[in-house]
Formats: sequence, C-alpha cells, structure tokens
Amino acid sequence: MKRSLMLMFVTGTILLLGDSEMLAQRGRGGGGGGGGARGGGGFTAPARPAAAPSRPPAPPSRPAAPPSRPAGGGGLPSGPVARPNATGSGGGNTNSGKRDGSYTTQGGSTIEWKGAGAGGTTGGGVSGGKYLGGVQVTTPGGQEINKVGKGGAVAGPGGNAAAGKSSITGTNGPAGSGAAASRSGAVSGPGGTAVGKAGVATGPGGTAGYRGGIASTPTGTYYRSAAAVSGQGAVVRAGASNYYGCFHGSWYAKYPGSWYPAKWAGVAAWTAVAWGALSGWCGYPAETATSYDYGSSAVYQDDGVYVNGEQVATAEEYTDQAAAIAEEGKKAETSKDEEWRPLGVFAMVQGEETTSNNIFQLAINKAGVIRGNYYNALTDSTEPVFGNVDKKTQRAAWTVADKKYPIYEAGIVNLTEESTTMMVHYSKEKSQQFTLFRIEQPEGQTPPAGEKK
Repeated sequence: MKRSLMLMFVTGTILLLGDSEMLAQRGRGGGGGGGGARGGGGFTAPARPAAAPSRPPAPPSRPAAPPSRPAGGGGLPSGPVARPNATGSGGGNTNSGKRDGSYTTQGGSTIEWKGAGAGGTTGGGVSGGKYLGGVQVTTPGGQEINKVGKGGAVAGPGGNAAAGKSSITGTNGPAGSGAAASRSGAVSGPGGTAVGKAGVATGPGGTAGYRGGIASTPTGTYYRSAAAVSGQGAVVRAGASNYYGCFHGSWYAKYPGSWYPAKWAGVAAWTAVAWGALSGWCGYPAETATSYDYGSSAVYQDDGVYVNGEQVATAEEYTDQAAAIAEEGKKAETSKDEEWRPLGVFAMVQGEETTSNNIFQLAINKAGVIRGNYYNALTDSTEPVFGNVDKKTQRAAWTVADKKYPIYEAGIVNLTEESTTMMVHYSKEKSQQFTLFRIEQPEGQTPPAGEKK
C-alpha cells in the first residue's frame, strides 16, 4: 500500500509540474490588443517570427548548489521547494511548489504529509490550479492509515467556477486492512451550486460501490432513501475498524482533556441504551417521541423549518434554539461520579462519503445533560463534548470544547438508532445535513489487557 501511494504521489507531482509549465506557456500567449481573431483570450501564443534572432552569449556558469535541507522538521513543515514564477506577455502568470513535514500527537501517533501544487491566471482573468497531497498516520499500535488525493479548480470573472477531486485511502496493521477510493466534482455559478460524487470501497468483507449526486445549498436538507443510508452505513462501519481501540480506560489516559465517567469500565462507552429504557429514566414520553429525520420528517424549505409538515421556526430561529440547548448543557453542573448512560459511538459523514475521521462518543445523565468526546482520527486529537436535550421538543444539541460553532444536533430518540440524519449549524446563515452512523464493537471483541469487559 505504502509503495503504491508513494508511486502515485511522485507521478502526480511530475504531472503537476508539467501542467504548470504548460499553463505558463499559455499565460504568455494572447495579447490584449485587437490584432487577430484569436488574439485577446490569454491562451493563444503570438505568431512565430519569420527568423529567430541570433543566439545570445552563453550564460554564466551555474552557481553552486544550495545547502541540503536539514534533517527532521521538529513537527514544522519544510520550506517550499518552488519553481520560479512565470509571467506571460498577455498578463498570465503561473507558480508551483512542494511542501512536506511531520509531527507526533499527544496520543503517540505520527502524522507525515507531502504536497505539491501548481496554478496560475491567464491574461483573460481565468484562474486555475491543481494539487496533489498525501497523509500518513501511524498509531502507537502500529496501524497505518494512508490517504492520497488530487484535485483541481478553475474560476472565471463571470462568477462561474468548477472543481473536482479524487482520493484513495488505505489502512494496514493489527486492526486489519482495507482501502477506499472516491471522486467528486462541483460546479457553481450565479444560478446555484451542484455537487456530484461516485466511489468504491474494498475491504475484508468484500467490495461495495455507489454513485450519485445531490444539489447543494448553503442551508438546507435533502431526501435520502433508507436503502441508500443503509448501504452507506455498511461501508462506513467496515472502515471504522481502526477506531475499535478507542474509548476505554487506557485510551482515555492518553488524552488528559477527555471526558470519562468514574463508574464506567472496559468498553462501556460502546454500548447503547435502548429508547424504552432511556425515555423512562429521563422522563421522555416513549409513545410520543419526536423523530427528527432531516430530509424527510424534518425539512428546511424556503426560510422555514418544518417538522411533520408544521413550521416550527425560521432557519435562523432554529439555529438559535439549538445554540440555547447546547449552551444550557455546557453550563450544567455535572459530576463524573454520577450515573451516566452511554448513547454510543458514532461516525459522522456528509453526503455520500464512505469514510469518516470525525467520531463522537456520547453519554447522557438523568437530567438530559450530554457529555462525551469528539475524536479527530486524522489529527489523533480529542476534545470534550457539552450538550443537552430539550425535554419539550426532544432535540439534542451539543458543541465541542469551548467553541460556539459548529452546533451539532439530532433528535434524542434518533440517537438510540443505528443511524440518523443530523444538522450541523456553522452559523445562523449556514446549516448543513450530515449523517451519524453508530459504530459497535465486534462480538467477542476483548478490551485492552488489564481492563474488565
């Protein structure tokens, strides 16, 4: 896997630098005057002169090579290794460069990255660029996660833009091996935005593929069938085997800022309380539970939010309500020694993504206060979660650490299910639909040595 990813990276870098030179040549073309019918576009080279001028004198001898790059990096990226910028007679310009570096997280994982990019602007005002990058994460347990991605974008002066990207993610180590590939594209203009995506994933359980696209707006919901969500969940869970070692006693010890109830032991965080038991414990009416299936029973339409066909708020009011719920939970006084019921561990994905680096571990007390952890698997970092459940509406909302935004929310009854749609509020003006997939420890999974199951 590592050899294949490195070969892809090197090949892509060569292609990027070649594209940069081509764009530079295009940038040098096309004058601004009204000379020819194809003149003024910024992409057409001027006519070749009838006779080439005499060859200039030989250039001076090449200067001595610069000193070699110092070893290591101390966690800081190395300086860019850039080709000189090129400027064309028609006003175009290009530039390119590379960066790399590494660092070790507080949990003992090593993260290394490399990247290269090239871009430029033509004389006609069209800007574009390409990039290639790779990230490798090695956990203390020896599991390796590799991701290589490439993409490009172009934007014009008329307000139109287009972009595309693709990536390959692979893992190998004690937790098993697997790979996933995806590609996506987007186009945006004065008339709106559209997003499309396709991909395939392969692992020990076999291969699964998907293809489709969704319309994207700054704020809103969209419908997804139960079959589509179920198929996506199977692939997401298959790729989540890397996280089975998380959220137990010795794991929490690596992250001093994480949240962990004193009465829990072993893999208790991975269990999930059933709705009947939770509703009775917290005092929620089990028979009249309000489900927030965003894109189906709960939708954004125009400037309103509708639940079961009834408008409950404007989009801005709905975000304000979520903020108030989360803030109430943050201010609540709680103790790690009190009784906490686990809601479980969830992977959060957007659209039709099939891999996730965003993991939530959630728990609730009898008063409806939510606590837990947000684990960023790519940076190997953990932050505490603070939230609450509004008893009247049965909406659960939470934030991470001391951040005001984003605000994450779902129905409390939905958090007892295997998967659920949710809303992520980035501001009063922007909220987007995501999906939470419950991750469960495999049957027979044993906790780390020295811990009780």
